[in-house]
Amino acid sequence: MRSSIPDHSREIELIIMCCRTPLPAPLSKRISAILGEPIDWKFALNVAQRNAVLPLFGRSLRAGFSEQIPAEISELLEREETRHLHNNLFQTRKLIELVKFFGTNDIKVLPFKGPALAVEAYGDPLYRYFNDLDVLVQPKQFRKAITLLTDIGWKPITSASWLTKHDWSISRKKDIYLVDPDGRVNLELHWKLSGSHFGLPKEINTLWDRLEWIELGGTRVPALGINDLLIYLCLHGSRHTWERFGWICDIHQLILSKDSIDWEQLHVDSCKLGSEKVVALGLRLISDFFDFEVSNETWQKAISDPVFGEMSREIRDRLFTAESTPVQIGERYLTHLKLKERSFDRFKLHYHYLTWYSRIIFTPNEVDRNVIVLPRVLDPLYYVTRPVRLIYNYFRNSRA
Repeated sequence: MRSSIPDHSREIELIIMCCRTPLPAPLSKRISAILGEPIDWKFALNVAQRNAVLPLFGRSLRAGFSEQIPAEISELLEREETRHLHNNLFQTRKLIELVKFFGTNDIKVLPFKGPALAVEAYGDPLYRYFNDLDVLVQPKQFRKAITLLTDIGWKPITSASWLTKHDWSISRKKDIYLVDPDGRVNLELHWKLSGSHFGLPKEINTLWDRLEWIELGGTRVPALGINDLLIYLCLHGSRHTWERFGWICDIHQLILSKDSIDWEQLHVDSCKLGSEKVVALGLRLISDFFDFEVSNETWQKAISDPVFGEMSREIRDRLFTAESTPVQIGERYLTHLKLKERSFDRFKLHYHYLTWYSRIIFTPNEVDRNVIVLPRVLDPLYYVTRPVRLIYNYFRNSRA
């Protein structure tokens, strides 16, 4: 019996091949051949959009294959490119203004992701999708940075109540979201790069001593050192279970943008931070998606682990479906656990998911209040009735 599920392997191959710059000659020839066959453009554009690679995908198609693209698709990509260009240039200008503003107030800042990564990895802010700005400040200057921003009209859009605690610096929180006075720019102001349950240990604080510099809109701004940046990008992708193909493209393009990578030092740094598996998975992904060969025996051995091969296949299957397939909490938990190397890191992960599960199980919602109507004075009883209701529903559904 013929499967009723459409075969989109052609479109998937097209997306992957177009998501690099520049395009090697053999790939250009293969892309041209694919475009000579019927293409499900709705699927291709939706998947590219969902994976945050539509700017890169569209730019590659319009730059090298405009005559093979249907006119309506070319026009759509051109409109999207114009909109994306205006947004990215505006966001880049705002980032430069923020860096200068903090500099005049003696606050060290480190832009990462967003425009900085677009320029460093792709050489052009147009190639990378981003819709907010990420800036890291040192913990000792975090409060001052927030005060300065709020004084000029920036407004927090997430709670900052945890900052009032005496021991806020050991909080699982890592940032605060703010919006500019015009409501057009969202800023993630970080005091650490990642949450504690899947973060980097204190040793990463020494990254302030290893900063590099890049040109952004004619302005020199600080940037993460290449090893720190690669480790962070792999950690960020793994923490979010690689929900976007664009994150894989970032790592690939960043490596291609460098004349050389000190692979042995990258391995030393990764192991020191308990992140060898995290980086190995990132390298395995660019190896599988882009046929990238790591010219280092240590990493070749690490990424050849069958566990990473299985994870890579699962990620590919999830990224290129017609509809978005969210990663469930249990699957995310197991994936994260596979990437933890040290006992204390596993303990922090267990604790994070234990509290997450506890909130799900015991925190009542409107459904609980509708199933059993209690007077307000007995409201605390919902914390008991909710788990009972969940257990009942679980066994009822299991029997069904």
